[in-house]
Amino acid sequence: MRGSVFLLAVLTASACNPPPPAPEGLDASAKYMVRNFYADDATFQAGIEGFLAWFDAEGKDLVGLGPDENAGRPTDAFTVNDLEADDVALLPLDAEIVLAENNPDDDADDEMGPRDLSKAPGVVSVAEMNCTWKDSEKLLVRPDQNNVFVLDWEGYERTYVTPRETFETATTDEVFTEIKEAFNPSDAGFVADDYAKSVLLTQNMADPTALMGVNIPAYPLRLELRHGVFTPTDGGDDFGVFAILTYDPGAVWGPTGDNGLVQEFSIEINVQRPGNKTLRTLAVWAQPESPIIGADSVLALNYAVNKSLKSSQTLSDVCDGTTEIVPE
Repeated sequence: MRGSVFLLAVLTASACNPPPPAPEGLDASAKYMVRNFYADDATFQAGIEGFLAWFDAEGKDLVGLGPDENAGRPTDAFTVNDLEADDVALLPLDAEIVLAENNPDDDADDEMGPRDLSKAPGVVSVAEMNCTWKDSEKLLVRPDQNNVFVLDWEGYERTYVTPRETFETATTDEVFTEIKEAFNPSDAGFVADDYAKSVLLTQNMADPTALMGVNIPAYPLRLELRHGVFTPTDGGDDFGVFAILTYDPGAVWGPTGDNGLVQEFSIEINVQRPGNKTLRTLAVWAQPESPIIGADSVLALNYAVNKSLKSSQTLSDVCDGTTEIVPE
């Protein structure tokens, strides 16, 4: 990273341990980035470079596209392996969640238990946006995400746990906090100010629109953001990165007990590209519950990919002036 942040070339030459190897392939890269979101700079960058290597080899064929059997793009091309316990071990998730909620008119207790990550299938979307990485960050940092993604949220509230101004000033100046060792925001001794130029922690209350027959109330959602400018390990121009880790600590259910969102995780990576473009890769794992459609059905998975693509198109349209949104 540039400025007061770590220079990979210097670190590689002087550190006792070399940077870790980049993960290989989409599945490994997606899980790696969730697991290592709080890692040191070198480890974090290895995950970014794993994604870029996958993109150059395979992902570029998926840019802006969704599943289409007729066009030779089966759903499998957009799926990612399930998350495992080690991947989410650092996240402050509820030990037990509501696996099934009974109708309020029923005297029976809700079914509680540990989450089953295998029931939250994952998908990925890839888009090239008409945004600089800094412009995409500016939109995604806003507290009123319901005004950015009008069709996705009925309402949205965001509280900044760490200072937004410090994080955004770091983007403007390209001067970031050097992260030499892994950290955990959930640790009692974590000092947020030490990371404020590179990491932004937020708590959110998200009120989604009804999706695929799933109608749920507003629920708490965590978004943790990280950015920087990196020097490629194999040489070349520095590139900016803005990443977001999203997760729901618990489960949320609708008032009748038959619709819910049991689990939700995502990793989003926005990478600077030539021509003031941004490559946006978004991997999402979710377990919506509905009597209408199963979370692992082809219809649900395809819908999730296309929904992610639409969000990227929304950002692109705002950046190039095609769409206007409410000023913050």
